[in-house]
Amino acid sequence: MSRIDINTDPVDWGDDLRLEYQGEPYTGEVVETLGDQLLSQEFYVNGVRHGPSRKWWADGHMMSEGEMVAGSPSGIFRKWHHNGRVSEEDHFDENGMLTVRHRWDEEGNSLDDNGFSANSSA
Repeated sequence: MSRIDINTDPVDWGDDLRLEYQGEPYTGEVVETLGDQLLSQEFYVNGVRHGPSRKWWADGHMMSEGEMVAGSPSGIFRKWHHNGRVSEEDHFDENGMLTVRHRWDEEGNSLDDNGFSANSSA
């Protein structure tokens, strides 16, 4: 599988918003680095995000993680505060629609008083 760095390799976005590399829709791994530190990792198929999607804080702690299917989020996406505690958990259905969102502050306290749910008006 090929790998490109979004900061150093010449990429472009096509008119149809597909990631292009060397004039063609890209298939493979796309990373973003800062020095030797990996900041993000995503996978593309024919220019569309498909597969694991991960981001890290500059010090290496996980920032976010989820799965993309044909350009849409699928399943559970999580985000973390810099201190390592989970900050947000989003649940997506098979169509990429957000169905549930849970949020927490940096101490781990729930912020879900009026949290988003597909069955609520919040």
